[in-house]
Amino acid sequence: MDARFGPVSRSSLLAVVGGAVLSVLGLAAGATVVPPISDPPTGEYRHGKFVWIDLVTADLPAAEKFYGAMFGWTFARLGPDPGRYSVAYLGGFPVAGLAARPPAAGAKNGTAGRSWWIAFMSVSDVDRAAADVVAKGGKVLIPARNLDDRGRMAVLADPDGAPFGLIRSSSGDPPDFRAEPGEWIWAVYQSTDAGSAAAFYQDLGNYEVVPGDQVGTAETFSLQAEGYARASLVEIPAGRTELRPEWLYFVRVRDVAVSLARVVELGGRVIAPPRPDLLDGRLAVITDPGGALLGLMAWDPGDGGDN
Repeated sequence: MDARFGPVSRSSLLAVVGGAVLSVLGLAAGATVVPPISDPPTGEYRHGKFVWIDLVTADLPAAEKFYGAMFGWTFARLGPDPGRYSVAYLGGFPVAGLAARPPAAGAKNGTAGRSWWIAFMSVSDVDRAAADVVAKGGKVLIPARNLDDRGRMAVLADPDGAPFGLIRSSSGDPPDFRAEPGEWIWAVYQSTDAGSAAAFYQDLGNYEVVPGDQVGTAETFSLQAEGYARASLVEIPAGRTELRPEWLYFVRVRDVAVSLARVVELGGRVIAPPRPDLLDGRLAVITDPGGALLGLMAWDPGDGGDN
């Protein structure tokens, strides 16, 4: 993925992400500032589905400008301090949260000041799932807590040190639907041992693990639940020490080439340009101006792409 940031120790990474997400949950715990996951409530749950995602950023206005121009998102500042948390909407529906976090004292243009996307997986019992994660070598970054209107949430690190969230929504989970341009469409986890990572997440998300096609020499797996593919895992090639285990989330776009030109115009960076051997060149990885990694994917079930 992003070699610009270089290798980062596990303790450093967890400290950065844990502190960042704590600012989000701490903000929410102080006042009711986050909307429910499902409005109107569904009362239905989809174990293993990523149902919410937050960006933690040191420059909230700049993030709003970038994502608004990229994907057509609109924003509503919430809470008693409207400079700290914003909800992004597309077509009137919430698609993400953006939380302001001041950069750490003395932070430079490295991981300590980097923005970060973190998604929350639906589970039936957050506390029990968190205990299972710890028993298998993971770590609790933010203990489970209840947030008004949102539900019970926790943030953990898996045995690889990669952060992710768990949630039991108080309003139920959103239904499965085909993502439209500007919406989240996919999640990929990269690991130094994809087989071990697949075994870890299989139990957590109650997934069926399906081996996929190799990417070069790298193993891949699909995580499936209730007839839906929820995410995929890919092994980091040997020798790629600049890559670390982490989750990467993809937004659907109509045309990857057009979107990449827009990324550069808006101050982001292209980290992995399209390759013919990856979804026929309809996939790319970028960072926003704050350094947050995300993927772009052009996809359509009818003709194989939007182009």
